[in-house]
Amino acid sequence: MAIANVRMRDQLHDQSVRDPLTGLFNRRHMLETLRESINRSQQTGAPLNLIAVDVDHFKKRNDTHGHDAGDMVLRAVGAALEQGCGRDEVACRIGGEEFMLILPDNTSDDAITRAEQLRQAVEAVSVRYGEKSLPRITISVGVSHYPAHGTMPQDLMRAADDALYAAKDKGRNQVQVAGSGSDAQQISQLKKPVKAVGGKSTA
Repeated sequence: MAIANVRMRDQLHDQSVRDPLTGLFNRRHMLETLRESINRSQQTGAPLNLIAVDVDHFKKRNDTHGHDAGDMVLRAVGAALEQGCGRDEVACRIGGEEFMLILPDNTSDDAITRAEQLRQAVEAVSVRYGEKSLPRITISVGVSHYPAHGTMPQDLMRAADDALYAAKDKGRNQVQVAGSGSDAQQISQLKKPVKAVGGKSTA
């Protein structure tokens, strides 16, 4: 009975922090983890980065192929993001077609490179629905760094979101970085254009 109670408690806890569709952590757990990660970085000086991800043209996919196909796309994107995470990194689905990743102990340059690798990994995914393959999946990605783009969870999230919307404004399927133009020079070697953005961009 005691073992069964422990298992049930663990199962309930897992359900409270996991997204039921993708199996990734949910927004609640993401916020808690981000706060803890910021506190750790404040104490140790360790780098911390946040990556915001949005599936391009997702509503059009749902309207064209149906919600079941849309769910398959979200699961495939979630799996690709989770596979791209290291041991202490966290991938979350925060709602709809939006995801966020928390990358501690990565330099800003490494985080930007990782964001581009994730974009390429998702682009390489093939999803079959019934007897046909769905159109290629692409994502728009925004990156923010602690403390350059904020010292509070909402500030880092806003900066990453602003960069993500800038990526969508500039044609989708690319990585944009919050902040000044210096970041763009540092990552100019990446195959896909990756640019730094400043203020808030309109979606």
